[in-house]
Amino acid sequence: MRMRSIAFLASALALAAPATASAQDYAAGLRCYEFNDFSCAMSHWMPLAQNGVTRAQYRIGSFYAEGTGVPIDKAEAYKWFSIAAGKGDRTAAEAIDSIGPTMTQGEIEEGMRRVGEFRASRRGRI
Repeated sequence: MRMRSIAFLASALALAAPATASAQDYAAGLRCYEFNDFSCAMSHWMPLAQNGVTRAQYRIGSFYAEGTGVPIDKAEAYKWFSIAAGKGDRTAAEAIDSIGPTMTQGEIEEGMRRVGEFRASRRGRI
């Protein structure tokens, strides 16, 4: 019985470690952002966004929507907002509602294409 408890505890710690690392990486990106070091923030948030962290996906979308540290790319913003909104992030859904009317049909289609590519590249991982 004691071995089972130890095994359970080890499993729980192993599963919690990535969540803790994600929270630490997100917080590090937030500190960079607060000091207007947008490339630093991007370097922390992009890997998180690519690995399914919706807060980071929203932030990356915002960077592209506003041109914060990167050139404005509405299709890329739409991509990240759509991915986060698809996982239930209401702020991202509101961002889509806000940016959508400012986009051309071609930009929307490109954003949707990028969402599809992202999801296809992540099948089974997120």
